[in-house]
Amino acid sequence: MSNTDDFAAGKNGMTQILDDPSGVVPVFQPVVELSGRRIIGFEALARWPEFPGINPADAFDRARREGSLPGLDWWCRRRAVEVTRARRMDPSRYLFINVEPHSMSTPPPWGSADDLLREVLDDDTEIILELTERTLLSDPPAMLATVAWARRNSFGIALDDVGSRPECIALLDVIAPDVVKLDRDITQMTDVSVESATVISATADYARRHGATVLAEGIEQDFDATCADHMGATLGQGFLYGRPGPLPDLAPLAGPRPELISAERGSIRALGDILAASPTTVGPLADVIAMCELIENSAATDYAPGCVVAALRGPRHVGADLGVRYRAMAGRHHLVGLSGSGLGDRPIPGVYGPTTPTGSGDGVFAVAAIGADYAIAVLGRGVGAPVDPTDSYRWSVTTDRAVVADIARSIATELSRV
Repeated sequence: MSNTDDFAAGKNGMTQILDDPSGVVPVFQPVVELSGRRIIGFEALARWPEFPGINPADAFDRARREGSLPGLDWWCRRRAVEVTRARRMDPSRYLFINVEPHSMSTPPPWGSADDLLREVLDDDTEIILELTERTLLSDPPAMLATVAWARRNSFGIALDDVGSRPECIALLDVIAPDVVKLDRDITQMTDVSVESATVISATADYARRHGATVLAEGIEQDFDATCADHMGATLGQGFLYGRPGPLPDLAPLAGPRPELISAERGSIRALGDILAASPTTVGPLADVIAMCELIENSAATDYAPGCVVAALRGPRHVGADLGVRYRAMAGRHHLVGLSGSGLGDRPIPGVYGPTTPTGSGDGVFAVAAIGADYAIAVLGRGVGAPVDPTDSYRWSVTTDRAVVADIARSIATELSRV
């Protein structure tokens, strides 16, 4: 067959795949403990045996360009669930399934996600949804909305390909994944640089603070496994442990399995609850506003790219000065957003607005800025709020990274998607 014939066959195969995405066949790659190589789960991956020359990544990229990604993504998930149920996968092992966050807001091709969700929830297998760094930068609210949906339905969250875009580390605490999957280039030390060292350090620090798990991808030789261990990973995945293939029939795990999923990790707390649990002081509104503006001005000019979000309630609203600050931040940071009553989905160019124009009624206003190497937030409420606000405000300023991340997450989950 000539090169021209190969190209034509590949083009025709791609068209058939996208015209009928239900033909996807899942294969499964083992996820192992680095110590002992015990298989504790499998990642489901999309393949098309009829078209072995087609790279799955190319199929997803074309589907994304043509607007057919949601259907393809839904069918990949459905087939993965069907095969694991038909093969009676041992429920003591985790199932990792990839998800494109944008597809979650689109109904599946068969009409409703309820049946698939019911099948999953009725099964004992614990599922961890894998989200990629790509969406984290292109549409952070879509990522956060998917994470919130997954948490509500008792799924775990894995952030995939961490390190392929080092700037994503700035949002790691806001996403709060259960599993951080180091990109293969980090594991294999393809690029020894300050950026890769920062990724490794930040990932290990996040896992330590949150009790999360680090999984190293792309382990192909013993040297890679040794590097992964030194990077703080406890789980691994790669050709050294097994290539993607049919789901094997394994005996149940002997001994306890690692607990990867936490219902508390990444939970969404109301701003009022965060304020009630924080050390506070009572003072005039001017002091609170001055501190908010100090954070915003610093974020607009000094802070490295990260996340800056604010909840506008009561005395805080969009004015000329605030608009200038947030327009400047939008050109600097990965996620900049405002929530509050009466705001549109893009209240300022480049700034995310709320999903709905009716804001929270708790009367708490806040601003939070968080990045790879900084975290600071202010939140406050009138002493008589929300019924009778006065010039006396109970407020708190914090640099506790976990609290700042909780504040940012609470605001960011109200923001509209791209």
